[in-house]
Amino acid sequence: VDTRGGEKYILRVTLPEGGHSLDHVTAEMDWLAALARDTDLSVPSPLPARDGSLVVEAGAGGVPEARLCEVFSWVDGRDLAEDMSASNISKLGELMAGLHIHALTYRPPSDLSLLRFDRVFPFPEPVLLFDEQFSPLFPAARRIVYEKGIAWAQESIDRLKASGEEMRIIHGDLHQWNVRNKRGVLSPIDFEDLMLGWPVQDIATTLYYFDAQNYPELHAAFQAGYTRHSPWPERRAGEIDSFIAARGLGLANFVLNDPNPAWKEKAGEFIERVEKRLRGLMERNNLKIK
Repeated sequence: VDTRGGEKYILRVTLPEGGHSLDHVTAEMDWLAALARDTDLSVPSPLPARDGSLVVEAGAGGVPEARLCEVFSWVDGRDLAEDMSASNISKLGELMAGLHIHALTYRPPSDLSLLRFDRVFPFPEPVLLFDEQFSPLFPAARRIVYEKGIAWAQESIDRLKASGEEMRIIHGDLHQWNVRNKRGVLSPIDFEDLMLGWPVQDIATTLYYFDAQNYPELHAAFQAGYTRHSPWPERRAGEIDSFIAARGLGLANFVLNDPNPAWKEKAGEFIERVEKRLRGLMERNNLKIK
């Protein structure tokens, strides 16, 4: 949105899917407003409506139901994906640490119901991985790998729940295409998948998208940046890897649920790619696949 005064904003019309309810979007706006108010982080700042609300429900002819609409400040820059240098990835680690530190004391409005990463598949869509309609995509050997991955990730969640560490709000989707880079200043965008969870889960989601060839270097740079501000939250070896596995499993399930025909055409290829990723993660952690 370009104003007559030369200002730029983003108008987002939220699709009614993926758990993006009024409660969820309201929590997103509230956290962004708090981050803009309480920290020096460069985040998209919500613009209130005339009545002060940060979320407005609006309808239009030909649209089957009302939509939730939000306006944010414009975030300038290029996608971080265009420059994945060790220096920038170190800054990404610092950025995530800043979000986690703020979330440690931030509390969403108590009357809101939020998604919780206390199970492998936290989004409301059904788990279709082994549904009969997709059985050709999951021959016996592949199904075993997926089942092992689900059990591994759930075991890590159960350990976190038993640890007594309190869940906090996390971005949930902080990859290099959801971070803007302007002259070395990184800005997180697209908080739409935020949920209650633990820092190790958030970190794993970011690491999932790092290039395999440069993974050790990028992981080290990210961890170095993060630990400049906050202790590394991984409690045991392989914990973050188990949540990298969870990310792959969640994306595989998303592909099977999404009605977009382009995704359907690529489902088989993607399911196979996730299987290879799961096998690699398990081998790295000396987990046997029976």
